Amino acid sequence: MSAGQHNNPAVLHPSSLKADTRGEGSPRTALRFLAANVSYWMVAGAYSPFLSSYFTSIGLSATQIGALLIIQPVAVIAIQPLWARLSDRTGKRKAVLALLSALSALTVWAYYAGTGYSVVLIATIAFASFFSALLPLCDALVIEGCSERGIEFARIRMGGTLGYAFVVFVIGMYLEGHPEVQFVIVSLLCIAFLGAIVLLPAKPGAPHSQDRGAEASCASAACSDKQRISQRSVRPIFGVFRTREVIYVLLFALVSQIGLGFAGSFLGRYVVELGYGQGLVGTLSMISALSELPILLFADAIVRRFGEVKLLIASCFFMVVRVVLIGLGVIPSMVAGQLMQSITYMTVYYSCTQYVSKEALFGHQSQAQGILVMVQSGVAMLVANLVGGVIGDAFGMRAAFFLIAGLVLAGTLVVFCAYRMSGVDRQSMATG
Repeated sequence: MSAGQHNNPAVLHPSSLKADTRGEGSPRTALRFLAANVSYWMVAGAYSPFLSSYFTSIGLSATQIGALLIIQPVAVIAIQPLWARLSDRTGKRKAVLALLSALSALTVWAYYAGTGYSVVLIATIAFASFFSALLPLCDALVIEGCSERGIEFARIRMGGTLGYAFVVFVIGMYLEGHPEVQFVIVSLLCIAFLGAIVLLPAKPGAPHSQDRGAEASCASAACSDKQRISQRSVRPIFGVFRTREVIYVLLFALVSQIGLGFAGSFLGRYVVELGYGQGLVGTLSMISALSELPILLFADAIVRRFGEVKLLIASCFFMVVRVVLIGLGVIPSMVAGQLMQSITYMTVYYSCTQYVSKEALFGHQSQAQGILVMVQSGVAMLVANLVGGVIGDAFGMRAAFFLIAGLVLAGTLVVFCAYRMSGVDRQSMATG
């Protein structure tokens, strides 16, 4: 971002602009956003939950699996921001997302080149280079599009939850007898996602024209002198956000995701070690997904009642309990842990994506969502997978679950104390 952009009144959030959106919030438009969200989460459901089980089935160790699983977060940190920046700067978000989905559909076939560690390593790098950017770009398109058209994103996200639950249950059962077809299914679902992207409503104008529109709006009588001055005085955080509080939002998201990432990545291996199969992995994943629905039904009301940060703090403490329950290794406690998905993952996901969308500078939605994904799916997953794999080999998976729970608890307490001592809130702008 240039210095001129730093001082541009275009930092007004798009929700403050009076755009003509007549007819754009129609049921047909909502269905298009729904199709994109559902198809993405179906791809994620077919790939991620069963990956560690697949690696285990071809004879890889926990350390090797941990090393392979960190490729995705490394790609999120090193490669995904490039796609997000390209998406924002060109304004061609649909085209970039469509390209990434097509390349994901193609590169996932590399897994069929062999089962040796080096072959699987190359296949994972190739696929992660494109798959890692699908979520932030999809969220940027869908969340902003829903906001502009008066469509409640929580309802759209419920479709993604149902799609994910359906896929993990059906595929989990099918992979019991046909584990080799996993990546064929992933490829086909990527193609379906591509079709849904093509059908998304187009967003007119490029970032620069949008900025000019925002500047014109701020120059109008509806924008007071005080508002114009405050917008010009903002020094963006990470070049994208308007408030220092976002730093603590990202830290709470980081701590929570370490627990969630470890539980998600190594659940398959742990289930196999306990003597169960892919069917239980799919069932547990379906249970966790369906538990998200009650939260999504009242997501907006819950956020308005408690605020994003309070929900994040509570979710981090609940995550400690969830990891412990899964680590006990008996089916009732594992089911109970998965039922906590709603208050450990969905509250975090919904609070963070909505917070980031509201606090991002105008025209930087893809990069803002990309930073959130970089923290959650990048840094946090890197720690969860690498440290989790080493601890799992050294102490066993059951002990690893308890140790990770302790790490999440310690991290939550540290960030919470720092947040309380800082005294920041959403209204505190970083000024020059």
